Amino acid sequence: MSKLLIPARREGVNFARNMPRLDAETVRYAASGRWASILTALGLSADTFSSKRNRPCPCCGGTDRFQWIDKDAGRFVCRALEGQGGDGFALVMHWQGRDFKAALAAVAGVLGLGETQALSVLPAKVATTPTKLDGRAIARKQAIKLARLWEEAQPLTKMDAACRYLAQRGLYLESFPACLRHHPALPYWCEVKGEPKQLGCFPALLAQVIDAKGQVAALHRTYLTDSGHKLALSHPETGEALPAKKLMVRSERATEGAAMPLYAPDAGRLALTEGLETALAVHLGSGLPVWACVSAGGLERVVLPDTVRDVFIFADHDASQTGQRAAERLTRRLQKAGLRVRTRHPAQVGRDWLDVFNQSQRIQPGNPTKEGVTP
Repeated sequence: MSKLLIPARREGVNFARNMPRLDAETVRYAASGRWASILTALGLSADTFSSKRNRPCPCCGGTDRFQWIDKDAGRFVCRALEGQGGDGFALVMHWQGRDFKAALAAVAGVLGLGETQALSVLPAKVATTPTKLDGRAIARKQAIKLARLWEEAQPLTKMDAACRYLAQRGLYLESFPACLRHHPALPYWCEVKGEPKQLGCFPALLAQVIDAKGQVAALHRTYLTDSGHKLALSHPETGEALPAKKLMVRSERATEGAAMPLYAPDAGRLALTEGLETALAVHLGSGLPVWACVSAGGLERVVLPDTVRDVFIFADHDASQTGQRAAERLTRRLQKAGLRVRTRHPAQVGRDWLDVFNQSQRIQPGNPTKEGVTP
């Protein structure tokens, strides 16, 4: 890759003073392919860039919300962010808690490109840590935003895109959980050139994620087409596929212990799954009341009502063992608390209980399935 050439300093000439201010595209070009070293210079641990597997976010924690992608642009995923991630400038903004202009100056400083041409690295975390009052104010603002989106949405009907999406997944519901709604035109945002950009408005299936206090911790959003298919968008800069599913959280740690309470516990019994569609399949296949915990990490940390004494964990059968390990840790915690726990895994690697349910529906009479969704 060609390097950006910077004129040498001549005797008696102050090049720094006479050079024009460098714009964002110039700094972006100079940073291309060098983001790991730039971010390390700004204070991020080098371990952040040693693997592209999911891990805790170096900026905001969690367990597996962060993934380093790079592609010479410093691309990353952090599912705690509204935009779900971005490029190297966005990661600097996330790390330092500053705006794009400050992030641009920090990167330019590492590259020795600023107005002074000197290596002027901003110290990591220049912005002070927000106070508890600031955090509460941000959470209140975000809670208002979540409530507004929920009010804009409507209860599911068999004529909307959300119901068509569920039907296409093999989930034919006669009635719909109160924590699900259909939004007719939900804005889709992503980061383009370091700034948020709206790519359009699309139908979406919304699911409330409720914490142990009964408050809305997040909205799980599945963006759809009018016909009910999962939305397929590409990033306007990179062409990368953008996620159709996003999680908008109330605050950083709001979702710990939270879940989508699709069907309330009955006679002390409750089933648990990771994903929304998997949970609906478990309910249709077994008749059990069920909560969806959003992810393997959410399954492991879910907090149950005191009335629940009999738990069924319907874990995914991941090749990575992620789902199984989360189920095992939850089982140990619940058993230690005196609950009865039974864990179920699909027999085949790479399958979840929606796969099992749909296969069981395709079995012809007189030819019973070898596996079904049963308590």
